[in-house]
Amino acid sequence: MDSNKDRPILNIDNTEYYIDSLPDEGKGLVNGLRTADAQLKMYEDTLKMINIGRMKMLGDLKKIVENIEPLKK
Repeated sequence: MDSNKDRPILNIDNTEYYIDSLPDEGKGLVNGLRTADAQLKMYEDTLKMINIGRMKMLGDLKKIVENIEPLKK
């Protein structure tokens, strides 16, 4: 059985490295990148939800103005 099979791998510019072979500073940066990725995903999801709400409000507003006389140009 290959003992390297389950070791986590870091891929930078198509070059692979075993994460556990990195110095502590490198491991810390990998953890920081993972945290940043998780935060990006969370905020992307938040923006999607805000946009859905915005589109719903715009749709509701369009229904309201259907019965209002628009300005004449």
